[in-house]
Amino acid sequence: MNDQVKEIACYSLLHGTISRDNALYLMQLDGEGVYDLYYWANHIRLRHFGHSVKACSIISAKQGLCTEDCSFCSQSTRHQTGIEEFPLIGSPQILDAASRAEQAGSSSLGMVTSGHSIRNPQDLDRIGKAIERLSKNTHIQPHGSFGMLTKESAEILVKCGLKRINHNLETSEAFFPKVCSTHTYQERINTIRVAKAAGLEICSGAIFGIGEGVEDRLDVAFALKTLEVDVVPLNFLHPIAGTPLEGSVPLTPMESLKIISVFRFVLPNKEIKIAGGREKNLRDLQSWMFYAGANSMMIGNYLTTKGRKVDDDLQMIKDLSLELQTEPGDNT
Repeated sequence: MNDQVKEIACYSLLHGTISRDNALYLMQLDGEGVYDLYYWANHIRLRHFGHSVKACSIISAKQGLCTEDCSFCSQSTRHQTGIEEFPLIGSPQILDAASRAEQAGSSSLGMVTSGHSIRNPQDLDRIGKAIERLSKNTHIQPHGSFGMLTKESAEILVKCGLKRINHNLETSEAFFPKVCSTHTYQERINTIRVAKAAGLEICSGAIFGIGEGVEDRLDVAFALKTLEVDVVPLNFLHPIAGTPLEGSVPLTPMESLKIISVFRFVLPNKEIKIAGGREKNLRDLQSWMFYAGANSMMIGNYLTTKGRKVDDDLQMIKDLSLELQTEPGDNT
């Protein structure tokens, strides 16, 4: 057993985080030390969350025709990916998705719209009405990802019953300009602060395997710590043909698990959700994500890519003797 990893884990449990130097040490572990890292990340998870895990689902509520140029995304008009494009869908489709997600064991449904922001007031009104109907007709929590938010749009969404907003930082501030040139990192920070001020819970994380380095991974982990977000989704690149990153090689399962573990050390009491790209990057080690420190996962399909069969994920949870928390509950 690596005594230094144990000492860092104990510090995380006692103080609620670790130093950047210690996080760098953990991120650079290899050989047998990696298994010690997983062991202690799991210990931290168990201390804060026990054997309970969460599942969420999403629906693409408006797809394609995005003016932004995020290099990993299939929905930009600048990338020739051949995805299906459609305008904002109606409430019946969202309610149907919510019903299916609830039956599958998800505690929330995230409505995701493409684009920089909700610029059309009619779209904002339709989204608000869909949130209201979802709140009245299901037991599932309404969450959303609608691009940049203003104070006014955030307050309208809260009034309609939205509980949580997803707005990822994606990567470090230093690396962000290599990922996107059509908006700034600070704009993303501002949206998180606006949403939090309006009373929304914050779901914000990153995507890995896009060319970032170890320092970038640490930067975004500590940025999320500073922002005091509620949920941290970790995505791993699924290279899409037609995007600038189409030729990227997925991370190895062990490297992906190491990232999950370090985030657990840095953010010991936060919900860490494994989302897009796990099938490509974790491969046969998907069940290890919980042992590496995660306590939440996205199930079903993603936006423009297919996910694993829901029944397979539910069986995995059962086989691991974990308990799926179907009520929204508290995240801390």
